[in-house]
Amino acid sequence: MGTEPSNPSGPSAQDELMEAEIREHLDAIHRGARGSSRRELDELYLLAVERESLAVIGYGGAGIQQRVGRLDVEPGVRGVIGRALRWASREERGHVVLARGLLAKSGGLRVRIRAIMADVAGLIAGWSAAVLQHTSFWRAPFSQLAARVVTAVGRVAGKVPRSAAQELRSRSFVEFCRFQAAAELTAVVSWQRIATLLLAESSSTHTNLAAVAQRIADDEQHHRGVLQVLLAAFDDGDQLRTGNSADGLGEAIRAVDPSFVASRARGEDEYVGRGGAVFVRESAGARTGDRDAVRGLLRETLVATGLLDAVFAGAPRQPRVAVKTMFMMTYDRRDPSPHVDVGLAEELAILLRERGASEVVYLEAPNHFDRFHAGRSVPEVARYIGLASEHYRVEDASADQVEHTFARGFGQASISRTWRDADLTIAFGKMRTHPSWLVHLTMACLESLGRRVDEMIFRDREVELITGLMMLLDAAPPDLSLLDATHHVPDGLTGILGDPKPCHPGRLYAARDPLALDLVAARHMGVRVFPRSTSLSLALDWFDDPRADTAVDGPDVPIPDLTSPHRNDLTVLLSALSYPAYLLGDNAGSFWMPVMDRAAFPARGSPSIAARVIRPVLRTLFGFGRPPAERR
Repeated sequence: MGTEPSNPSGPSAQDELMEAEIREHLDAIHRGARGSSRRELDELYLLAVERESLAVIGYGGAGIQQRVGRLDVEPGVRGVIGRALRWASREERGHVVLARGLLAKSGGLRVRIRAIMADVAGLIAGWSAAVLQHTSFWRAPFSQLAARVVTAVGRVAGKVPRSAAQELRSRSFVEFCRFQAAAELTAVVSWQRIATLLLAESSSTHTNLAAVAQRIADDEQHHRGVLQVLLAAFDDGDQLRTGNSADGLGEAIRAVDPSFVASRARGEDEYVGRGGAVFVRESAGARTGDRDAVRGLLRETLVATGLLDAVFAGAPRQPRVAVKTMFMMTYDRRDPSPHVDVGLAEELAILLRERGASEVVYLEAPNHFDRFHAGRSVPEVARYIGLASEHYRVEDASADQVEHTFARGFGQASISRTWRDADLTIAFGKMRTHPSWLVHLTMACLESLGRRVDEMIFRDREVELITGLMMLLDAAPPDLSLLDATHHVPDGLTGILGDPKPCHPGRLYAARDPLALDLVAARHMGVRVFPRSTSLSLALDWFDDPRADTAVDGPDVPIPDLTSPHRNDLTVLLSALSYPAYLLGDNAGSFWMPVMDRAAFPARGSPSIAARVIRPVLRTLFGFGRPPAERR
């Protein structure tokens, strides 16, 4: 195999062998289902979870990224290849989440356990394959030994196909691409079989799922196409063939699927990740929440800088303005840290009206709190915190959903009509920390413009929350982004749930590009490294990295006294474990509930015994969700 010339134009012997093996395996699954399409689909989803989890590591793991970094080519070429492979890994992760969510919805505990086991098995197999393919024994002896043991066990258990077993050794980059191109062909065949089975069912739900399955098959075909571009660009000695360059490689990959290249390479003019000026203004009076100081800070940030004039310059006369903000994590008005400053919200609406806005609508959407407490509708919570004025109205973004076709990703199928149809849109976030995302800023406040947030978090989700957020940003990015970091900024590991000891930076951030703003704010919060599970990490892969093209106008220094969720090794570990624990360890978020104002938000029934025991323990350990009167 190592000396076989690259031939991306037609099927190779490796392609034919692996395709024959997968069809044989699929036929065995069909016979084992004994005529039950439900059982056959479950087995196919389990296969998808395992194989796609393996591919997540294969494309996005440290092994292949380090291998790309060692290629003897110019940095621009390495950048194009690394981004394309990371994007393939992101898409494979989305496929895993969908298949696992469909298995969770199929019912049985046994199937759910098997789905988790398949996911773990795929991740372990992916790590083992990466070690064997991209490192040598002398470079990583202990990892090599562990990977060989895992592979041996997999072969005995029949989990490693014959065609794959011989490829699990130290390989060149071109050999890796050739093997992965053949593996992608098996994924195409598998998802097409799933689509065929779903189409055989009569319900509209199955028909819609069949379209999704076919779209995933197309994704896998695109991955194969990108690999074939790389095979055409490199010779068998991992040397770039004459005439190839970063621009040419990017253009060839773009022809396969524009998603695999950066926004600049797609020729877009206005996009998230373009950079530009990030305005930062600071006021001592705003740290105390002084009404006049906070309002004055907003005018200084938007008016004195000319930013608001620039935003309105491209808008029609008397534009309709939609502002997506955040206040639905509110649990007790004595702790204002979960929501934006109410006076700031009114002053923004006044400024917009002064510029000729015909209407200003503040949008928010319910979260999982309404599963456990009454009085949690958007209008009710808005009235509770005093978010009401003649200058604007408040609407529920989940109540005006309309169908929308998203260019990238799947799992979102609708968007707020008010946001989509507005002449100007503004993301108005509140600075706060987050246990797994690390920060929750302006981009994150848009997460509930589509389907409900809790539909994208728990075990039966069909799309991850960060993917759903990127789809919304991609389809309808804000014209202006604004971040409230004036006072009562919740920090630490669990800041998003409310904070007994908030920080008071006295700052306001504003920019046209929400990603540029969030990266600056995150740096000021002491967060510079973003694990793959964070929204900022995905945004850098989904869009562009704007940091080289971003200029900070105003204080560009860390926020004093703000406690980062990555402040020490323990919190780094807890942050890494937070989402898996939240996902698997409780009942739809019930354990992590703050102490609600009982008069405003009465409980819906009695909490379980487990919740009554675990809730106070978590509140005490992590110091969240207790109003001032109940804090020790």
